[in-house]
Amino acid sequence: MLDFRYQRIGFFGCFVIASAALGFGLFAQLVWHMRPCPWCTLQRLIFASLLIASLLGLLASLAESRLDSRSNQWTPIVRLGVRVLVIALALAGVAAAAWQSFGLVDAAGCSLTLADRIVQATTLDVRLPLLFSATANCDEANVPLLGVPFAVWSMLIFAFIAFLMMIASTSTSTPTSTSSQNPSD
Repeated sequence: MLDFRYQRIGFFGCFVIASAALGFGLFAQLVWHMRPCPWCTLQRLIFASLLIASLLGLLASLAESRLDSRSNQWTPIVRLGVRVLVIALALAGVAAAAWQSFGLVDAAGCSLTLADRIVQATTLDVRLPLLFSATANCDEANVPLLGVPFAVWSMLIFAFIAFLMMIASTSTSTPTSTSSQNPSD
């Protein structure tokens, strides 16, 4: 049987990590004057989506523990869907960061790419330009932090989120916790 505490911890951990990554990107932009490129803004969009999906999963998990068994028939389905969504978004983030790190190495610019089209299709670059407006080329934006390029850090964070959610989704309760109960109960 799946242990729901691990799922809650997993959703909460994903929420905190995605929030911290998004916040640090904004901090780097505003304080260190590091301008984001289109692939950076796409990764921000994925982090924001992970933040929302993790919060939804956490709320569904908490709601399941508060509702009686007749009224919570949909929360396991919602939690499963959100777990799959979180893992898929994290893997999409890994792919975006890997493309920025390794696919655009020799590119002088990265404008009008898939990342541009996705962010522009959401119109978030116009609605929330501080977060989602690309103002630099990829070669300018992918600067090192502690000797590691920003996109590689982002890729590692996305991979950790996917790993955390996979571990939280497969954790089961220990049989010893239920074996101490009286069978006549």
